[in-house]
Amino acid sequence: MNKTQIVEELGEAGLLLPGLIEDALAANDRAKLRMTALQEAVAHARTPARAMRPMAAEARAAGVEDDGLDPLVAGARALDGGTCAIPGAARLVDAILDDIDHMAAPLDAARTEGAAALATRRAALRAGLPRPDGDVVGEPLLAAVTSARRGGADSAHLLVMDLHKAINQLAAGIAVETIAGAHALGVTADDHPRIAAFMRGLDATRALVFGHPGLATTASRSGPRLVLQNDIGTTDAHVIIVTVEGLDATVTYTDVHRSRAKFFIGLFRDFSAEWTPLAERTARGLAEGAPFYLVTGRFKGRDAADLDAFLEGVGAHLPFLIDWNKARKQLQTFVDKAAAIRLLDEAARARLGHRAFLELGGAELVFEAVRHSAEGRVPYGARLDRALGVPAVSGLLAQVLRLTAEGLLGQRSVRLIRDEVRAELSRRFGSAEQEILAHALRQLGLARMLAAGLAEALDAGPDLSDAERERLALGAKSLEEKADRQVLAARDQASGPYARGRRFLPVIESVEDAIDCLEEAAFLLGVAHRPEAGAPTGAPLLTLAACAVDCCSDLVRAVAAACEGPAGLREDVTEALEAIEAVIEGERRADRAQRAVLAAAFAPAAAAQAVFAVAELSRAIETGTDHLARAALALRASVLEETTP
Repeated sequence: MNKTQIVEELGEAGLLLPGLIEDALAANDRAKLRMTALQEAVAHARTPARAMRPMAAEARAAGVEDDGLDPLVAGARALDGGTCAIPGAARLVDAILDDIDHMAAPLDAARTEGAAALATRRAALRAGLPRPDGDVVGEPLLAAVTSARRGGADSAHLLVMDLHKAINQLAAGIAVETIAGAHALGVTADDHPRIAAFMRGLDATRALVFGHPGLATTASRSGPRLVLQNDIGTTDAHVIIVTVEGLDATVTYTDVHRSRAKFFIGLFRDFSAEWTPLAERTARGLAEGAPFYLVTGRFKGRDAADLDAFLEGVGAHLPFLIDWNKARKQLQTFVDKAAAIRLLDEAARARLGHRAFLELGGAELVFEAVRHSAEGRVPYGARLDRALGVPAVSGLLAQVLRLTAEGLLGQRSVRLIRDEVRAELSRRFGSAEQEILAHALRQLGLARMLAAGLAEALDAGPDLSDAERERLALGAKSLEEKADRQVLAARDQASGPYARGRRFLPVIESVEDAIDCLEEAAFLLGVAHRPEAGAPTGAPLLTLAACAVDCCSDLVRAVAAACEGPAGLREDVTEALEAIEAVIEGERRADRAQRAVLAAAFAPAAAAQAVFAVAELSRAIETGTDHLARAALALRASVLEETTP
């Protein structure tokens, strides 16, 4: 009579529970891997050209290397009528049923609530499961084994998930010891540092779930391996298992969301872990069950400290998986999927997470800020990336994730956190407008360079060589092309029906028109005949060019002051308006200067060719100052609109 039998005879079968639970958890791994092999075999039979998923490493980790899963998958072939021939299919199905019995053993021994119902389901499954015809598998058998859809017929897959959940609940209740918050079953003293490292990481970020259920951890020993398991919330197929043997750790992770599984893998880019490709556990079109995904990662530690750092990292990442998909969808209200995932990744790596954002309303928190801080600027529900541009709205959402996490962790009032979000949104709108005005400043810098170049060339008069004239024209063309790129960037930034910064576009577009005129003047000066020394048009043309330089300079002052007001001091607004008036007055002086040029050009005995060249040159420069004046008037309208109560 062995110890197991005597314990059972004494009615203390509960003492066997740690070992039974360890065996049940191992059986869970085996059952899930065998169901995956069955699905992979059918998928390969129906699509032979698709790459097969190697299963040898997972089979070794689960202790089923003798099943020959890779040859089983490779040997599958499709038959008529939608059936498949799979070598060893009957043996594989029997092994899955045996795994289910092993999973039920601790529940039966502990007589847990629900054990009888699970036993009834097991019996019904065995009795009603279609048997393979030799190695031939049909759709009814596949559905009865692998279906994950609830509300219909029962399946081995559903039973395995429910048994797994019940085992975790039992393990939490009968743990023989607690180590750093983990329920430990039959572990050794050497396991304690590894368990503590995992829990240290989990405890570092656990508070960021803000009361969401989940994250209970069970530690057990299975032969030479320490097994750490965490349920990660309440979703059936969302589980992580970490096995540690020596300095090696293996992470097995399952998830119903492919994007979240990829996100999880990405969190380990600072560790030298090797990950298998994501595998779909229920292939689409083969059964009615929804798919979920499995991935395995292996880490080889250099020493105990290196291994503990990895285990700590695994534990620390888990809170960022809870409600991840919900947060992604909320963020996608404002940005595209890729940007939303980047935001979640950055929040996780900054140890902020997204649960606080959801706790405070998620997308509705941002909508509320729009209603209070951007009313009339962005309609309710509009995509903010169309209003502010993708970089600005991504920055806003990153700040919202930070403000909500730090606010709830710091126990700040919800009202204060909401006010901080509104203030951040207001700053972002101001920044968007300042970016447009910054484009205008860069444009004006180019315009002033053009005007100054013209003035220097006119001042040189007949001493200006043909080579210098050509350089002036080519340089002006280059500046004009730069200006075109600037205005295109501004239009792109202010594009969309709700872009507030768009109201400043007339400023930059008028400056662009001025640059076109000044570039034309440089071209005309480059191709015109040299004026004779003492020509009567020289001084008036130089005065006209100086007016263009002054208009550019005054408009630079106006735009720079507008960047500060009305958010800045009232003096900034006043300076902007005074500089605008100086631009308008400069345009009037330019108009008078052009008339003086024309009057001088039409002097007696003036050559027709020279009259035409001077007239066109003066027209181009004066028209440039007209456009600068239009830019100033457009700026004044915007400044006055913002300051009007």
